[in-house]
Amino acid sequence: MRPAALHRDAVPVLAAVLAVVAAAAQWVPLPAVRVPTGLLLVFVLPGLALAAALFPGRVLSIVERLVLPPALSLAVLVLGGLGMFAAGIPLGRASWTALTTSVTVAAAVVARLRRDTAGTGSAAETAMFGRVLAVDREKMTVGAAVWRLAPLALAVLLIAGAGVLAMRSAGTGGEPFTGLSLVPSPAPDGQQQAPPQTPRTVQVAIRCEEGEATRYSLRIADPNGFERTFDVALEPGGRWSQTLEVPASGTVTADLFKNGGQAPYRSAHLAGVR
Repeated sequence: MRPAALHRDAVPVLAAVLAVVAAAAQWVPLPAVRVPTGLLLVFVLPGLALAAALFPGRVLSIVERLVLPPALSLAVLVLGGLGMFAAGIPLGRASWTALTTSVTVAAAVVARLRRDTAGTGSAAETAMFGRVLAVDREKMTVGAAVWRLAPLALAVLLIAGAGVLAMRSAGTGGEPFTGLSLVPSPAPDGQQQAPPQTPRTVQVAIRCEEGEATRYSLRIADPNGFERTFDVALEPGGRWSQTLEVPASGTVTADLFKNGGQAPYRSAHLAGVR
């Protein structure tokens, strides 16, 4: 075996070993260790192993050696992240580490198996993403065309998938909700604190973030018989607020009913003076 071929054989094996070491280093409580090994595990090692698995027995140019590892590593992150999200797997340190490490090790095994069965090929007949036409050939084979177009097709697929996911997320938006607040109104500057039994001033507010126009019924009451009601209709993104006086003692409760419901959709409580 030629020294160059021996060197190429060692690349995926070295990538797999470094991936295992880098994965273990992600739990070392030292950023100086975690960050560099994490960058290798994310942007370099999966692509190195995949390049060896996808192009066995081929002499890659300098440009290919610089571009393929980060490009294939990013493809692993995008496709793997989409797969984990679809499967309901939490996207965290453990899942990302397991993804990149397993892909690197698996690609190294495939590269070794393909290297044993692939022909060596002539360096003069190799070029970016596949074999070039030899001098005595006049037509490109189907296999050569596939190898040349495969990276471009993969890039288009990744961009299309990311675009569809982004548009779906933008169209879905956040979960609809309604906010309710009940807080004491701030006293004007320079005004002394009111006597203990003086009615207190509070401010109640409703914020509508529903997907459609919504009708609300707001009831503000305390255990001693005080009660006020308000009927409010708000468009999505609308707000309503009201300042009112409530008894000084006793807990005041604000119950918000939505679209004629019998059970409170939101409730807020404000304790009285003790």
